[in-house]
Amino acid sequence: MTNHARRTLAAVAAGLLLLAAAPARALDAATLPVGSVAPDFQSVDVEGQPFTLSEALKQGPAVLVFWSIFCGTCRDELPILEQEKPKYADKVQFFTVNLDEAQRAKTVKGFAKQQGFTFRMLLNKVEGKEFLIDQAYQVKATPALYLVNRDGTIAYGHYGALNPEELAGVVALAK
Repeated sequence: MTNHARRTLAAVAAGLLLLAAAPARALDAATLPVGSVAPDFQSVDVEGQPFTLSEALKQGPAVLVFWSIFCGTCRDELPILEQEKPKYADKVQFFTVNLDEAQRAKTVKGFAKQQGFTFRMLLNKVEGKEFLIDQAYQVKATPALYLVNRDGTIAYGHYGALNPEELAGVVALAK
């Protein structure tokens, strides 16, 4: 390989690394700011039952996890949330917002049943229109997690999976 070919290959590799790193930085900055008002929403869960965030917050702070059935990291994180959920039952509520098309509700429901999930799985659907909740929360990748305090303010936002220790730190922020 000539020196020119090596330099060209090195430049292309460096450019690809920069492109790969740029979205990760952008994702960190894209979450709703801590202290801002969380967008209220009405939706339905996979059982067809109505859900309103502001009503749920009357029962306490909420952890919202945005996920997709096609996201391997999400499928790995959800069992951890299910396992850790009982520890925090007196501190926060857990809700997931599935970002797949509402027509996949049966698939999502089957997945939840197969995995033994007990947290409420909401669909990304508002008044018959899909993909409004993730837009309101500026979700650009999955999994995404928000902690919403009882007063409706964002206490924490994060892209990527959390381990049990990180989840404990998030729950400690709940008010």
